[in-house]
Amino acid sequence: MIVTIGTFFVALVGALFAWGRLGPWLSRPQWEKENYRGRVVVAVSGVFIVLIEVLLIGNLYWAFSDSLHDTHAVAVLMLVLAFGLLGWIDDTRAEKTGGGLKGHLGMAISEGAFSTGIVKLIGGVVVSFGAVIVADVSDGLVGLVRSAAIVALGANLLNLLDRAPARSSKVAVLWFVALLVSTAVWGDSYSALHLIWASGVVGASVGLAPSELMERHMQGDIGVNTTGAVLGFSTILVGSSVVEWIALIVLAALNLESERTSFSQAIANNSILDRFDRLGAEHRQN
Repeated sequence: MIVTIGTFFVALVGALFAWGRLGPWLSRPQWEKENYRGRVVVAVSGVFIVLIEVLLIGNLYWAFSDSLHDTHAVAVLMLVLAFGLLGWIDDTRAEKTGGGLKGHLGMAISEGAFSTGIVKLIGGVVVSFGAVIVADVSDGLVGLVRSAAIVALGANLLNLLDRAPARSSKVAVLWFVALLVSTAVWGDSYSALHLIWASGVVGASVGLAPSELMERHMQGDIGVNTTGAVLGFSTILVGSSVVEWIALIVLAALNLESERTSFSQAIANNSILDRFDRLGAEHRQN
């Protein structure tokens, strides 16, 4: 538990330092976009999450190789690099499709061309299956499909929520805390160590949150997809089959609901969710 929490704060401080020292280097026209208020900001700061997590994976495995499974480290590295690359492609080369899965599919059908969103979707599913197979954390075909779906849907959910400053970071923290508390209550002393991979991406995401709330940058798909994928993978590592089924149902329901409901509007219509969403950014307008 101490190592996992310690990793969280190391990643947090690392992200704060990375943005403070290297953030200006990302201020290039091809890496900037308009945010929800029309302000032009850096749109690829999530690259720091990928870099920090890769460094943590190497250092953690080197320091705790006797306690950490090498297959888990390889699987997380696969997820971070693959989702980071797919996110980078979508952040820097995305076409306008109307949004959502329907928009991407509509473009593929009407124009016969695959958008970067479709490439990210297919690539994310493939790498999710690959990571679960490498980690050897599922039993049978049903378990494999269930686990891979949790990873892929987790990545996509944070992407769907990334429509306001630091919203995805806040949800990631809630998800991480839920996993941490549940392992502390129902798991053994070793269970929390499995969350060390998630503590890195969530810590880095939180470290970027203050400047994101000030509308200096957006993590982009690079950061939120990577964070969601690792959180999904961590859920598999610490959860029972019952927990995995519950996680799958919740993630699938939220992903499907996003096709017909605006999460931003739903949050704005709920006073508690809206207050939480605006935490740290009281200047925000609807």
